[in-house]
Amino acid sequence: MTEKEQILNNNNGEIPTGEYDIIRIKNIPNPEQEINTFKQTIIAFLDNKNLDVKDPKWNELLPKALVQFTNQLKEEDFHKDDIITAIPNILNKLKKVKEWEWYSSKVTKNGFEVYMKGIFRYIFRPMIHQQGIPHTSIFVEREGKEYPTRSLTDVLTYRKWNPDTLELK
Repeated sequence: MTEKEQILNNNNGEIPTGEYDIIRIKNIPNPEQEINTFKQTIIAFLDNKNLDVKDPKWNELLPKALVQFTNQLKEEDFHKDDIITAIPNILNKLKKVKEWEWYSSKVTKNGFEVYMKGIFRYIFRPMIHQQGIPHTSIFVEREGKEYPTRSLTDVLTYRKWNPDTLELK
């Protein structure tokens, strides 16, 4: 099964063999919508990984929520919230640290989990955060230990994200 097929078909939290990390998202209002945005982001990356990270086509290929959130960030946001970054940086990290493979996922009561083969060193946190998910909802589990996301300040503590209108005010 290809990685894209795993993203689309392994939706019951299947556990991979070998080393893996779990990206765990908790306490969000629309887990199904949010996991689908994350899946769309990874599929767009896999389908277009040879495209230059600075190519403007990425704005059309990536989910609107990620692109709109990122495009509305102000310079001060990048200084206050050390997890956010430009989309080319997100894509570059995905390319440079391709020691990961999406294996499976599952929607939970108020969130979702994604099982990634390998050790990915938290490279997915910016893209998850920049689809409008606060730091306090993003966790990584490695070898049975859960690690919360820590940062200076979360942009979502002083600005409001509306997932329906895709406005960051």
